Amino acid sequence: MIQEIIDAITTALAGTAGIVGDVGQYAGDIGDLVKKPKRLPALWVIYDGADFQDREVEAIVAQHTMQFTVVLMAKNHRSRKDGAEACHPIIESVRTSLIGLMIDEYGELWPTRERLIDASGPLMVYGLSYKIETSYQA
Repeated sequence: MIQEIIDAITTALAGTAGIVGDVGQYAGDIGDLVKKPKRLPALWVIYDGADFQDREVEAIVAQHTMQFTVVLMAKNHRSRKDGAEACHPIIESVRTSLIGLMIDEYGELWPTRERLIDASGPLMVYGLSYKIETSYQA
């Protein structure tokens, strides 16, 4: 289930190929992305985990909300202002690609938060968080 959702997100983000250099999955620490060789700007999909609801029925059905973050990394050596402004169309393109995306039988992807993670020198890192409410049946 997790991998299928990540694959659907990365496939949807492939439409930003004219705007970004790399789109892919990342399973490490967000801080390690700074050290990872890449073509910038880049989008990396990370599975953040899930929150589960209490059991409400006798059947073994675990209702839960899964969270994913798309990390946007970009560099601009002119200024932070120019770097931030260059990120805005990418953030909007991610929104267009992901808001309301139906992923097979799992559910609809929905945004929860967009935030600046880091602005160090010419590097800008944004976290674009999305959730999907679904269930797991044993």
